[in-house]
Amino acid sequence: MKGQSTLRATMLLWAMLALITSATAQHSKRELVRQWREGDYVVTQYVVADNTQHKSDYEIHYAINSSTASPEMEQNGTELARLDNFFDELKQDTLRHVTSIAITGYASPDGTTAYNTELARKRAQQLSTWLCKRYGIKGTDITITSHVVPWSATTEAIEHSSLKDSDKLVKLVNSGQAPMVIDNELKGEANAWAWLKSDILPDMRRAVVTVAYTEDRMESNREYSPHQQPKEVVIIEEWSETPKHEDKHHKHDKHHKEHKEHKRGKHHRNVVVLDQWEGVVIDLGGATEGYSAQ
Repeated sequence: MKGQSTLRATMLLWAMLALITSATAQHSKRELVRQWREGDYVVTQYVVADNTQHKSDYEIHYAINSSTASPEMEQNGTELARLDNFFDELKQDTLRHVTSIAITGYASPDGTTAYNTELARKRAQQLSTWLCKRYGIKGTDITITSHVVPWSATTEAIEHSSLKDSDKLVKLVNSGQAPMVIDNELKGEANAWAWLKSDILPDMRRAVVTVAYTEDRMESNREYSPHQQPKEVVIIEEWSETPKHEDKHHKHDKHHKEHKEHKRGKHHRNVVVLDQWEGVVIDLGGATEGYSAQ
């Protein structure tokens, strides 16, 4: 029993330490923005860091054998406008922070592997250069990869097509043979090849931009802090004291002149300080002050 009690106490202690550590970590992520008063409340605004990763993808398409993106191609205009909008908002949104940018270039499987590999790389590189120039991004901040889409990627499209001998075609594209062998056999299927060229292969000739970012959030805290009632000073009596006439024989005496300036006049005031608290007026006593008239 004693051992179990000790174990429970140890587990409770560790749980408390974990909560304290978590609370401290969360507190350290807050940054004060500003503080202001609204009536009897003090409002404090913070920026709270949030490391949750968000991703936004943009897909740019290319003409066959081309590594230059054309805004006139279908969907490219929309995707390029989305990219413009994202980076325009990024300039004004201090809560959003880009953590990485990745570009992957793709090439369709028709043709030689060596040519397609280089074509996919060029598409990614060309898009990276365009991004750097347009948005002021450093090339070292972008990760570039490339990939040739395999013939097996056409499997689902063939299965859902109305092509004759679709089972035969599915078996061919998944045969594991060299891409050029599959390419030549597909070209022997006129209807299948025409359909692949017009409906399937063009979508594989693309590059994808993936922007990863975090978004901090604003938080406000309202704390009740009523104003302290100001003390009221009431003047009871007030008078001035005029100094006597000075000796004319000393008017050129510098020391006497300074003394005269100091003694020019006295002003007296009797006051009572009142403190207003819950509608009750309390007399805190009288006070007398004097000062040199200016």
